[in-house]
Amino acid sequence: MGFMKAVALLACLTLCSASYSARATDATRTLAQLQHTALRGEDGAPAGATAMAQTEDGWLWLSTPAGLYRYDGFSFEKVPLLPPMSNETNATWSLFAAPGGDLWVGLANGGVARLRHGAVTLYDQADGLPHGVVVLGMRSASDGAIWGVTEVGLFRFDGVRWKHVDASWGVPDRPKQLFDDGRGGLWIGAPAGFYRLAPHARHFERIELSPHGGGMLLRGPQGRIVVIDHGGGQVRLAEGDWGKSHAVDQERRANSDTVTFDRDGNLWTVACAADLCRGSWQDVQREGIHGFDASVPQTFGESAGLSSEATMTLMEDRDGDVWVSTKMGVDRFRDSWLARVRFPSTESYFALVEDGDGRVFTGTSARSVHMDRLWALTPDPVALSGFGGAVVSAFRDTDGTVWLGGTGKLWRMRDGRPVAVDLPRGAASRDAIVQAIARDGAGRLWISMRLMGVFALDDDGWVPAAQIAAFPELAPALIHVDRQGRPWFGYLDGSVALLDGTKLTRYGADQGLGLGPVTAIASVDGHLVVAAEHALTFLDGDRFVRVVPDRAGALDSATGIVESKDGGIWIYGTAGVTHFTRSEWRAVLAHPERPAHVDPLTMEDGLGGPAQLVRPLPTALASRDGRLWFAGAQGLAWLDPTRQPAPRPPPPTVIRRIVSGGKSFDPDAVVVMKRSRDLDVSYTAIAPGYPNGVTFRYRLDGEDAGWHDAGSRREASYGQLRPGRYTFIVEASYDRVRWNRAETVDIEVLPRFIESVWFKLLCVLVLGAFIWSVHRWRVGALTSQLRLRLNERHNERERIARELHDTLLQGAQGLVLRFQALVDRLSDDDASRAALERAIDRAEHLLVEGRDRVQGLRSGRTSGGELADRLAMLARDMDETIVVHVSGKPRNVNGLVQDEIYSIVREALGNAIQHSHARIIAVSLQFSRRVLQVAVHDDGVGFLESVVVPHEDKRFGVIGMRERAAHIGARFTLRTAPLRGTEIRLAVPARFAYLHGTAGILPRWRSSWRARRARRHRDS
Repeated sequence: MGFMKAVALLACLTLCSASYSARATDATRTLAQLQHTALRGEDGAPAGATAMAQTEDGWLWLSTPAGLYRYDGFSFEKVPLLPPMSNETNATWSLFAAPGGDLWVGLANGGVARLRHGAVTLYDQADGLPHGVVVLGMRSASDGAIWGVTEVGLFRFDGVRWKHVDASWGVPDRPKQLFDDGRGGLWIGAPAGFYRLAPHARHFERIELSPHGGGMLLRGPQGRIVVIDHGGGQVRLAEGDWGKSHAVDQERRANSDTVTFDRDGNLWTVACAADLCRGSWQDVQREGIHGFDASVPQTFGESAGLSSEATMTLMEDRDGDVWVSTKMGVDRFRDSWLARVRFPSTESYFALVEDGDGRVFTGTSARSVHMDRLWALTPDPVALSGFGGAVVSAFRDTDGTVWLGGTGKLWRMRDGRPVAVDLPRGAASRDAIVQAIARDGAGRLWISMRLMGVFALDDDGWVPAAQIAAFPELAPALIHVDRQGRPWFGYLDGSVALLDGTKLTRYGADQGLGLGPVTAIASVDGHLVVAAEHALTFLDGDRFVRVVPDRAGALDSATGIVESKDGGIWIYGTAGVTHFTRSEWRAVLAHPERPAHVDPLTMEDGLGGPAQLVRPLPTALASRDGRLWFAGAQGLAWLDPTRQPAPRPPPPTVIRRIVSGGKSFDPDAVVVMKRSRDLDVSYTAIAPGYPNGVTFRYRLDGEDAGWHDAGSRREASYGQLRPGRYTFIVEASYDRVRWNRAETVDIEVLPRFIESVWFKLLCVLVLGAFIWSVHRWRVGALTSQLRLRLNERHNERERIARELHDTLLQGAQGLVLRFQALVDRLSDDDASRAALERAIDRAEHLLVEGRDRVQGLRSGRTSGGELADRLAMLARDMDETIVVHVSGKPRNVNGLVQDEIYSIVREALGNAIQHSHARIIAVSLQFSRRVLQVAVHDDGVGFLESVVVPHEDKRFGVIGMRERAAHIGARFTLRTAPLRGTEIRLAVPARFAYLHGTAGILPRWRSSWRARRARRHRDS
């Protein structure tokens, strides 16, 4: 994961560096016109930073007496360097952002600290540095070695130890400055002159750059080397090739100094009599450092808003913003599209107007302790002498005359001289506010006065509007004249009125308005646009159509709408200034139902706050020189539409903290969540120069289907995550078009025991054991029931056996003996003797069989071999022509099964003898390992099986045979056809037929359902 993060971060930094050279502070603007932000103690900024640096990852670092701080644009964070129990001071002195991302920190009591990827390494006397000596400055050489200058000489870090640089290197005495020329060389500035170490060399060479011997070296415009002489502070280019242009790549790091050139060639310095000075290269060459602030007006001090008059050091960061550290905090200067107008004192409520000569004026109506004035904007304000009073409305007439409305007053200004004009009777005494002025195409001058209504000025003087048309009593807040010269009047009840000649047409909620008080009316690109407190609309035929932005409220309460020379539309409201190009605006008009993309300019872009919502209106002015002016609630600003600053690259994002269940995790490692399912992620963007313009979005792959728009929020929370693997991604952007993704975190949520595979397997095993236990219990219960029934049946069999033995068999035996006695009395020649003897033999055989049956009833078991014998005897008794065939190894057969088979075979043989008219009847008995098979076959006439058992005739025993077969769990098969014989086949599974284990119990239990099915089949 670390490798992928490094690749993503490198791609981000490469993208960022591609745009750095395009951004800088505008040399045509003064320091006062740049976007300035002062960060003081109440903002968390440390005081008295002696050095500043920006590392390649974008962090801004400050070395202060209170320790080391870093700043991401949102908060200052103190970074500890010493062990927790150390007694040393936390104060630091110098900083150096080295190539590769390391930050080197010179400690105030001696020693050096290196920060690399958050890890701190301390170097002190044991590592070769002098004890208690401060490292005043550091730079790197072409071989990557770090050089440090101290009061006792130079020291060099070779990657392992710091070593004192002796005379063998050719270094001068008392070195003061280390300088990197951007060409691979390392310079030393000393009182004796300048010395340079060529790339990969081991000896410094003296370079003659100044006739005064020493001084200070700077990297100037286009990579030139600039020398500041000690004598008089003269600033000049170095002699020879050193002062010529040299291609230098814009670095992703920065280090502070007391004097620096920005990338446009402007020189910034805190080494001047004023707090902060800036001038062009020509001014610097002419005046030098010491005379700089006296001759060049670009100075900035505490009176202008600087955090303190005691400035210490400054630095241009990689975005082109300039940072100044002071005794009280940190100040930031950067270029912005809009430039603020700085007034000598606090001014508010601006009435913008341009006269016929192209001069822009603004009146104020602050009504504070300072007198309201009329200011000429050059663009810096210059008060118009001889005029004082609050101006609440302004209008340029068709001939260039400027009309100014006040409280009970009206002025007309030509050539910069305002002259009072009489208002309608009673206006002055009532202090009626002139809140709108306009001239229509008919030449009438219209004014709207609060509490008095609308008046028109013609040759006869002021005429009430009610005499012209049916105007409402409510005075309009706005008057606008369209391209046809018709006046439009905007009212606070959300309606507008159009006067066409003497016809007044009202537009309200039925025509698409009624969206709050009307705040602006303008004609842009051939369309009439009306802004209200809750929407922006345009006239389409007889109805007003609403414009829907992609950000809710972005176009609400627009009080200024102007069109620039390039056809762009600029709308100023409470959300800021929204800009549409001509093509974008026409697309909005063509498809108003589609959300219009808006990206308003705000105070971060130099705007003076949200648009002022009360008089004076309108709040936007397009002057003839192409500038656009905007009157905000907190100041006045202007911009040149043709000079749009290069867009900032999206800032890098950093995940600061990951917390789950009160436990913090390292964002650089895989986050493994064991118990808690709640996740809180804190992130930030490294945007020290433009923090308030950053927007974030994030998603958790594996949980979210899309992006979460976080706006400026820097925290994401999730609850009750499911077990699995996730990836958290956060991106930052300035324009919501280009996004930076430099940080991802892999998250693994481990399943709890009850969610693990082992738990599920355990549940399956427990469930299986439960089912098996229930099955065993059920089988046991059924077995007990069957045994109980078998016992009952066995007892009943014994009772029947006793009854048969004591009654039937004994009685039959007695009859046989009596018949035998009668036969014995017959003579041997008697013809009936032989027949009777045969009948007696048959009866005795039946008695034997009856006794066997009684024995079977008592024991329930019959020897296995008896089945074949019983079937053979049955066949001989019924018909001596019946053939019995036995195959396989005979086995012991369950007595109950044997009885049922015997009964089925007897029934089959009886049917065959009586009905088949067969010549051959055969019985086969086959013993096999899996099944016991019995078959009865004849070659008789056969029959149709469907008519064997008609519903009304139950003389045939097929149903009985099926029931007996089902009773023992056997498969009964009947095959027959007319004239093709009949075959009855019985297949008994071995587990039921043979005596082993539970034989005699389970067969009856398993066959019970077959018997029930057979009975249902019979009944149906």
